[in-house]
Amino acid sequence: MPQQEPNNASKAYWLSFVISRYAKSKNSTSDLVFPELRKYGVMDFLDKHYETEHLENIIYVIEDMDNILKRNGGSLG
Repeated sequence: MPQQEPNNASKAYWLSFVISRYAKSKNSTSDLVFPELRKYGVMDFLDKHYETEHLENIIYVIEDMDNILKRNGGSLG
């Protein structure tokens, strides 16, 4: 059976949640971390791997985000 595409609203909600939780983990705000997440490919990673990442515990998603950010030359603390 072919895999169903995620509902755009559900995906957007999850991405918003993840960005917010990531920002909180860095004692920052979503407005401040989002540009860095885009610049260093984290948002592309989350979009590409949504089907796997949205099933993971938020702790592991944040670790993945940190790893992608650092691998691509960024740092948020």
